Amino acid sequence: MASTPEAVKEMLVKKSADYAGRPQTYSIDAQTLGGKDIVFGNYGLAWKFHRKLFTTALRQYLSDIPLIESRVSNQVEKLVQFMEEQDGKPFDPAECLMRGVANVICGITFGEGYDTTNPDLNKLLKLNADFIANAEDAQLVTILDFFPWAHYLPIKAYDRVIQPFFDIFDIIRKFLREREDKFDPERPVRDLITGLLHAKHETKCESDEKTSLLSDDYLVNTIEDMFLGGYETTSTTLKWIIAFLVNYPKYQEDIQRQLDDVLGDRSPSLDDRPHLPLIQATIIETLRLGNTVPLAAPHVALTDTTLCGYRVPKGTVVIADTESVHLDPKCWENPSVFNPYRHIDDDSKLVTNQGNFYPFGAGRRVCAGEALARVELFLFVSWMLRKFTFVSEEDSFPA
Repeated sequence: MASTPEAVKEMLVKKSADYAGRPQTYSIDAQTLGGKDIVFGNYGLAWKFHRKLFTTALRQYLSDIPLIESRVSNQVEKLVQFMEEQDGKPFDPAECLMRGVANVICGITFGEGYDTTNPDLNKLLKLNADFIANAEDAQLVTILDFFPWAHYLPIKAYDRVIQPFFDIFDIIRKFLREREDKFDPERPVRDLITGLLHAKHETKCESDEKTSLLSDDYLVNTIEDMFLGGYETTSTTLKWIIAFLVNYPKYQEDIQRQLDDVLGDRSPSLDDRPHLPLIQATIIETLRLGNTVPLAAPHVALTDTTLCGYRVPKGTVVIADTESVHLDPKCWENPSVFNPYRHIDDDSKLVTNQGNFYPFGAGRRVCAGEALARVELFLFVSWMLRKFTFVSEEDSFPA
């Protein structure tokens, strides 16, 4: 376990090439169709190829600012409408936030008109949500994976952890086949799945050597990574933002004052990001203090190396305790206190690179969806706070 700022930085940044591997356990291998995903795939030719494929497709999509903005804003408008319909009565925003983020992921991945009203997509999201909620079985299987013979035993936890992925992949394959049948390489990229098919087409034209790496198993894993990584973590971060601002109302007032000064009567857009540093600082501070993912995904040493002077043999599993860095008083003043202004400099500009900040990991295994997550968080937060003030149920306004 790397749990000091020095150890985490050395592991994730300075020696990221040494620690770029992932453990190849029975459950992970089964869940990823033989290690064919980006999050848990082991470092090598196939992983580098598909990560590049994914990032290229996502970059093409995100470069179309009006498109990505319309996709996210459309769902945020529905979320805002739902909140307005509550008419000031107390309600738990968790479910509507998760539904809004889920619909954004569906639209970004599959295109306009695809959301959780589609039975297959609704089932896909439910399978992912149930998997994430089943922490007890996941923890048990993680321990059992240290004993390679354990999966031969009649332990039902393995089925409960692994089987949902086969159901998930069946749903994704259905959408992939439908899109492949209609694919036209001359048409522009309007969603992630089309972007992946474009990248696949271009790769086939350039090189026959990588044809074996373009199987549907890899593509369905990439799309599932998008859902598993982008759905729960983004919606949970939004819940943390609301919780912090309810408990620190001064910052909510400051954000709304900045929104009024910058926007006037119009709605927020991505072009407003440089002029709304306090919203971005609030997101950064929530990622730091909320620690939605307190431990980075496990890494594996690909070669004999060292960590803070200690020998680390090849094949060693090392986990970065990023939460310990985010809450370390040597790195952050009063680390347990929520204070967005720690990310604003004396010129009222956003401080974007303070170091000791790893909500998306770092180095070669940094989260490939970071840019998309930041776009979603900014638009959701700015739209909601433009329209509403969030208070606790005890302090709620009369209807």
